[in-house]
Amino acid sequence: MRRDRVTRLVESAWFSNAVLGIIIVNAVILGWATYGDSALPYLLVAERVFIGVFVIEMTLKLYAWRGRFFRDPWNWFDFLVVLISLIPATGPFAVLRILRVLRVFRVITAVPQMRLIITALFKSVPGMGTVIGLLLVAVYASAIIAQQLFGEDVPEFFGDLGASLYTMFLLLTTENWPDVSEAVLEDHPMGWVFFVTYIVLTAFIMLNLVIGVIVTTMEREFNAERWVEDQALEAVQHEAVMARLEQLGAQVERLDRMLREQRGDGGTGPLSTDTDPGSGSGPEAGSEAGPVGGAPIEAGSEAVGNGHRPQG
Repeated sequence: MRRDRVTRLVESAWFSNAVLGIIIVNAVILGWATYGDSALPYLLVAERVFIGVFVIEMTLKLYAWRGRFFRDPWNWFDFLVVLISLIPATGPFAVLRILRVLRVFRVITAVPQMRLIITALFKSVPGMGTVIGLLLVAVYASAIIAQQLFGEDVPEFFGDLGASLYTMFLLLTTENWPDVSEAVLEDHPMGWVFFVTYIVLTAFIMLNLVIGVIVTTMEREFNAERWVEDQALEAVQHEAVMARLEQLGAQVERLDRMLREQRGDGGTGPLSTDTDPGSGSGPEAGSEAGPVGGAPIEAGSEAVGNGHRPQG
């Protein structure tokens, strides 16, 4: 097949949907095979068929995209999963049978929305690192304080640093923390202040900070594609507005040229509010020369100016 046809094939929607369906069916078969009933041999045969399908898929993508295939980290993940599936799970490689479950994670690569979420999760790691570091510092300091306060009376929970750290982690998850608090309150009635303060600071505040960082990063990733689309739309609208302004500017220039040509034909010259007194066309010259034959207007000029016609 020609490469352009193979490229259109692997990039088509129905091909992606077919691969997604095969991945889901393979995941169902992997779960069904754990029961080990009489259908197990047939399930193993079906699994080999699915591995062959995945190999064909990888071959088509490599042929269509070539070097471009390895530019996407998700393609690397798919390639490694299929490569691990080809290793015989016998002898020293028997432990690799556990890695067959990685084929289930190919659902993430087949669904764009899932890829977006995982990508946002990885991008939020730097921001989460600071908050998680602060959380670990709080847990470690609280474990030392709890060991010094309650280690002698409740050694099963706070006997040493290791036990105290594990207990602090249980309190962080708010799992079975009443059992710990009740054991401490028998000898330390005011111990509830320590537990309430620790749980509020870690479980309610710091963990919510981690969640906030993840949500902010995901929102930024979801809006990134929309922002690119908005920028493209604004660019198109800007070009349309600029083209319209150019048309209007050309029309204004054409109208201005027509007006100048008309003023030149009438002999009036360009429009101006200033007049030259020496040209004989201003209002002062009109006061000396009359309307007919240039005769001066002396008597009756005031009457004409007042709107009355002179008599006789």
